[in-house]
Amino acid sequence: MASCSGVARIEVVTSRRPPALGRTGHVASRVSTLELLFDLVFVYAVSQVAEAIVEHPTAVVAVQAAITVGVVWWMYDAYSWLTNQAAEQTLVSRLLLLTAMAAFLVMSLALPDAWGRYGLLFGVSYAVVVVIHAGLFIGRGGTSSVRAMLRVGPLNLLAAASLIAAGFVTGPLDWLFWLLPFVFFAISATVARRVGFALGPAHFVERHGAVMIIVFGESIVSVGAGLARHELPAAVIGAIATVAVVAALWWCYFSGDDERAVRVMEHASPPRRASLGVTAFYVDHLVMIVGLIYLASGLHGSLVDALAVAPAAFVWFIAAGVAVFLLGEAAYRVTLGLGFAVWRLVGAVLALATGLVGLAAPVIVQLAVIVVVVVLMLMVEWGTRGRAATG
Repeated sequence: MASCSGVARIEVVTSRRPPALGRTGHVASRVSTLELLFDLVFVYAVSQVAEAIVEHPTAVVAVQAAITVGVVWWMYDAYSWLTNQAAEQTLVSRLLLLTAMAAFLVMSLALPDAWGRYGLLFGVSYAVVVVIHAGLFIGRGGTSSVRAMLRVGPLNLLAAASLIAAGFVTGPLDWLFWLLPFVFFAISATVARRVGFALGPAHFVERHGAVMIIVFGESIVSVGAGLARHELPAAVIGAIATVAVVAALWWCYFSGDDERAVRVMEHASPPRRASLGVTAFYVDHLVMIVGLIYLASGLHGSLVDALAVAPAAFVWFIAAGVAVFLLGEAAYRVTLGLGFAVWRLVGAVLALATGLVGLAAPVIVQLAVIVVVVVLMLMVEWGTRGRAATG
């Protein structure tokens, strides 16, 4: 989000009241401190999923991880919509948000074995999150948003019921009940597009930027925690490599498009704005988040010795993680009409190809090649943008 020289800006709510939205709802103008506190739970959820992949680095676990993150991200992102529409906080609403935060934490505790013995715990805590979200939205949201939530809320409850059912079964039925929520999500997205949520663009874009910073940061923290258990020279090399890769991807996201994204949202009609909210900020961001989780898992598993050839599974998690992130970034730019997505697609292909490098050379070489690929991609993109601006 933003031009090549931009940096992310995370601002907290001041005493200035946001503009009224009708009934009791207010559109948020900035991210609140309570929302930033809420984000800490998502950090733990991301860490839990990444750790599960490290423990079992297989294709099946990778797919299960993506499905699980998609389910969690739907409701987590739904709270971004909630705080956007119901910015005016009361004691009761704060307590309910903190209760939802506790339910998210319980859900995160269950994540490593959510497809197994803790499936029921995951489903029940998910249902609690859904009920609190619907109650707060209906009680505190603006008129148009309440009308939409009365249609979306029951669909979210059906998704929660499906996850609870998954806790009682195994095998193909387990997969069915985990995938069924996405059908309800798709119907909800259609409802949101038709009815339209009166989203506040500035808060909405900033809110998702804050989440991405947290996911970037979690990648560094989780890898750093693993490196702390190894000898210092190897840990130093691994730490530098991790920061270099994450910083390069951070620059891809925070490279000047945030203000343009806000303008696109501002000029969109409420139904179109809701459509962009679902596509650009749920779907496209989900792809980016999954990519960063794969990357974190690959880094964690391969940087035991940065000067050695890493296990093949972790080599491909690194390559695929960067590639998936760049695909999500390209989709985000296309959805919002921010341009120059083609170079992100080229970067994704080249990033995936670095898996071949990692199979034959030390992991530090693969990471260096990834950094070079991303930096060159950005340089070519900036050059193309500059020529387009002057031409």
